[in-house]
Amino acid sequence: IDGARTVLKGKRWVDAGDVEIWPTTPALTNDRITEAVRKIRKGGAIPIVLGGDHSISFPTVRATEEPLTLIHLDAHLDTWNGAPGNLDHASWVNRTAKLPQVKRIIQIGMRGLANDQEAVGNAKSLGTTIITTEQLRRDGLAAALAQIPAQGNVYVSFDVDVLDPSVAPGTGTLEPGGLTFLEMRDLLVGIGGKGRLLGVDIVEVAPPRDPSGRTAQTAVRLLIELLGAAFP
Repeated sequence: IDGARTVLKGKRWVDAGDVEIWPTTPALTNDRITEAVRKIRKGGAIPIVLGGDHSISFPTVRATEEPLTLIHLDAHLDTWNGAPGNLDHASWVNRTAKLPQVKRIIQIGMRGLANDQEAVGNAKSLGTTIITTEQLRRDGLAAALAQIPAQGNVYVSFDVDVLDPSVAPGTGTLEPGGLTFLEMRDLLVGIGGKGRLLGVDIVEVAPPRDPSGRTAQTAVRLLIELLGAAFP
């Protein structure tokens, strides 16, 4: 109602279906994801990938060939040392940072005791920009958005545990003190107005942990807010 407009009016949405996964062969699953996202992009569309755990962000970003800034929204840095050759939801940033098209990584919303010295040290070695939840509230939204280039390509990876558990309880690694719906909405609207959006993923939604369904509903609403700002 506010603004007397229809969000995403005239925009066309296509459900491209599910990617076939191979639970016992993660590398094959990742290749299938990359192949599917490349087909979507070749068709001139913006891929919106719904997970799944956060490991899917690596093969999704890999499918994008243009240079980009990765905006990582999460309670956790996801820069822990994984097993050699392993790709999981806690170490995907390490591998994604090595992709030649990823020119910069901005990590927003990190908080909690799980972000130990190993994760912090690896993030610093990778040269990521870290904006904690506490820093976001201390310095304000505008200061966080100022870290994002005003021009250029942007990819958004959104882990729902960046939100407070009261808003999004349906996820596997809850952290108290997360962002509210309104804080995240304003952040995403600001990101949507920056540069050119190349793609989005929303990950770590676990419906069995939220019988009310509000986690998925909130995630979809926030996705619409981001896309509405990116494609007014």
